[in-house]
Amino acid sequence: MIKKFLKNTGSRFSNSLTYKVTMTINWIFVVFCVLLLILYIIGNYQNFQDRSQQIILSALSYASVFSALLSLVLLIESIVKIFTERHKIQSAVNAILLAIAIVFCVSSTAIAGIIGFLSLGISQ
Repeated sequence: MIKKFLKNTGSRFSNSLTYKVTMTINWIFVVFCVLLLILYIIGNYQNFQDRSQQIILSALSYASVFSALLSLVLLIESIVKIFTERHKIQSAVNAILLAIAIVFCVSSTAIAGIIGFLSLGISQ
């Protein structure tokens, strides 16, 4: 029954608006994480205040966690699409890009946590 359902909805599933919108939102958050990381690095050279740096790090960690979770859900959906649809190459490319986004977001969350922990320890 599930095969029949997936077979009947195959063409609609690859072009679903929900998938495209969530993929776009995910990439917006990934770009936002990159910009926050660059802003933090520039802030070190521009001598931003400590509180501003902590706000940037907390925003980076929250955005990275959200983007990693959204990327994980989209990765699972892309893997399902690889096995159930005709557009296997597009789904495979999306899956590879989402895996890279997950690695980047998890590493930026770890970096933000480590830097935040070190900056709190030094200032006290």
